[in-house]
Amino acid sequence: MQDVRVKRYASWPELLDYCRRSANPIGRLVLRVHGYRDETMDRESDAICTALQLTNFWQDLERDWVKGRVYVPRDVLMTTGADETDLARGQLAGPWQAALRDVVCRTRHLFEQGRPLPDRVSGRLRWELRATWLGGGRILDRVEALGPDVFRSRPTLGWTDAPGLIWHTLFWR
Repeated sequence: MQDVRVKRYASWPELLDYCRRSANPIGRLVLRVHGYRDETMDRESDAICTALQLTNFWQDLERDWVKGRVYVPRDVLMTTGADETDLARGQLAGPWQAALRDVVCRTRHLFEQGRPLPDRVSGRLRWELRATWLGGGRILDRVEALGPDVFRSRPTLGWTDAPGLIWHTLFWR
């Protein structure tokens, strides 16, 4: 229901609360299916799942705008001076770049909070979590690299990313 009714979030805590109910249960379900029930692991999973959800929001800034949604919280917009009228013009001027830097930084912090999780699990899940974590981080790199062009070009992973992701999945530090 929230996906249909809520198109904007006033604050970072409000947006995180949305992720708590949308993304985080998926990670906890994956842990339960694999036999893990641990509060620390749940918190780390929540951090990764929230970070992945947020990464998708930053990746899909233009797609969401077309659907009438803006996930960058209003408090971040106000702090950076970003204005939605710029989105209507398809321009991500300096204030929007600052807003994206802000939310990407916060998202990276969440990824870091979840980083220990892949080492706490075993088997195939370990490799899948490593690859997922690395892939999410790579998308954030692309969001940052595109800067103002993130509104015109959706950051994605491609075949050229595979060797590096595989390498870092295997030789995780």
